[in-house]
Amino acid sequence: MALTSTRRELLTWLFGTTAAGALAGCRRTTEPSFGGEFHEGAFAAAHRIRDGQLPPDADAEPVEVPVLVLGGGIAGLSAAWRLHRSGFDRFFVLDLESAPGGTARGDRSNVTSYPWGAHYLPAPPKTNAPLVELCDDLGFVAGYDDAGHPQYPEHLLVADPEERVYFEGAWHRGHLPMHAATTADREQLERFEAKVAAFVDHRTDGRRAFTLPVDEGVGFEDLDAMTFAAWLDREGFDAPFVRHLADYACRDDYGTVPETTSAWYGLHYFAARTKQGGGDSAPFLSWSNGNARIADGIVARIGQSRFRPFTVIASVAPEGDGRRVRVRTWDLALRRSTTWIAEQVIFALPSFLRRYLIQGYEVPAYHPSYAPWLVANVHLTRRPWSPGFETAWDNTIFDSRSLGYVVATHQDGASRGPTVWTHYTPLLGDPKTARRSLLEMSWSEATDAVVRELARTHEDFEKSVERIDVRRWGHGMVRPTPGTRTDSARRAAARPVGPVHFAHTDLSGVALFEEAFAHGDRAAREVLAALRGAR
Repeated sequence: MALTSTRRELLTWLFGTTAAGALAGCRRTTEPSFGGEFHEGAFAAAHRIRDGQLPPDADAEPVEVPVLVLGGGIAGLSAAWRLHRSGFDRFFVLDLESAPGGTARGDRSNVTSYPWGAHYLPAPPKTNAPLVELCDDLGFVAGYDDAGHPQYPEHLLVADPEERVYFEGAWHRGHLPMHAATTADREQLERFEAKVAAFVDHRTDGRRAFTLPVDEGVGFEDLDAMTFAAWLDREGFDAPFVRHLADYACRDDYGTVPETTSAWYGLHYFAARTKQGGGDSAPFLSWSNGNARIADGIVARIGQSRFRPFTVIASVAPEGDGRRVRVRTWDLALRRSTTWIAEQVIFALPSFLRRYLIQGYEVPAYHPSYAPWLVANVHLTRRPWSPGFETAWDNTIFDSRSLGYVVATHQDGASRGPTVWTHYTPLLGDPKTARRSLLEMSWSEATDAVVRELARTHEDFEKSVERIDVRRWGHGMVRPTPGTRTDSARRAAARPVGPVHFAHTDLSGVALFEEAFAHGDRAAREVLAALRGAR
């Protein structure tokens, strides 16, 4: 299969110029022997709503319910969990997808379950009491020490080896190939770590600057006015390994590059999950299907009947005098409209959907930017051989724009036999252009790009592939561009408007589990207070 100019552009877009050049020599000579398909969900139906193609009016009488949660991602599920945890069960969670979780959803093969997005949760500390409460309720806490710090079961903590990196023809343990580090690399890495340690230890009236949830921190807001790249330049960090570390951090959590990322958020990546300067970051909790395990656990707690899949939200508007909310939906499975009348609504959908769905309420304008992602689940009949260090949980490639892959069966301890590798690639650059390219991409083009990258790092890779399934996330992550931290519109967007409450990770400017949970928990508490006040 020749590498056409179109294919070269695709590889460059996905993996960068350097990697695309290396991948160009890894050409398939035959059509792929494996199967696979797109796992798209129902975004086409959502696009019709966006474009003004509303479903027909409902024939049946409106369904009255005290609370509706719109969106079954982590924010919406967290709100539902808090409602249920507080003894309130008169609600439904409506979601477009067939399964809960949003970008934290997963799937299962006859070998293992595996993620379609978020695949770990940093072990929550004692200071994040609500999130510890959730973990405890779902059975993820083994106990507490004498100081009240949660202890997490060993089998949930990522097993060793945790990570490796492909560099100059071989795999090496760790995230950086330190054997190849220059004197400048080592000196600047040490100085960068010292800078981060100072940020970690800084306190303003006893409060940290960089913490989770992000809005509980205070200080260094001036960093939000510049890019992370500009801060690195100002501080004299130009060594390749430091710049690689910064670049990886932005791609990993934000789907961006340092040149378009707020310096405040760039530093947050390194400083927020460390208890004290120079200490280790929080360990990771992980499951074979990633954070879908948490989403499924919440649905099991609230009751499966309260989660309504295949439901497209068409409109959210005032009912009568505006003290209640009228929500129109379309059931994709039953092909029928429903009108709901709710006393309170939690809008746990991405903020960009407000302008399409909310009518009749004066909702503050908030237009964050989102990074698109390509996620491929590679089903393997056996483990292909790779030079150097053994396969780890997280496997990154130094000269690629992708994030490499995670191994679904890693926690099982099995190093041989069939498995699933989940490969992640953020599409960088202008988000609108990237989304358009993503939607125009064929399954063959997407899988060809993934195979080309992994074939150069593993011997006889394609012979081990049974199928590759692909998912395109058009709005996979909110992008914390300069000004996000101090944006008054962002903070205003989290405040309720009448009986409509808002919960989504983009209200923090970062797509982190902790943020989604915090907003869902907050919105649920607001609803409970409003219901008590109405009595």
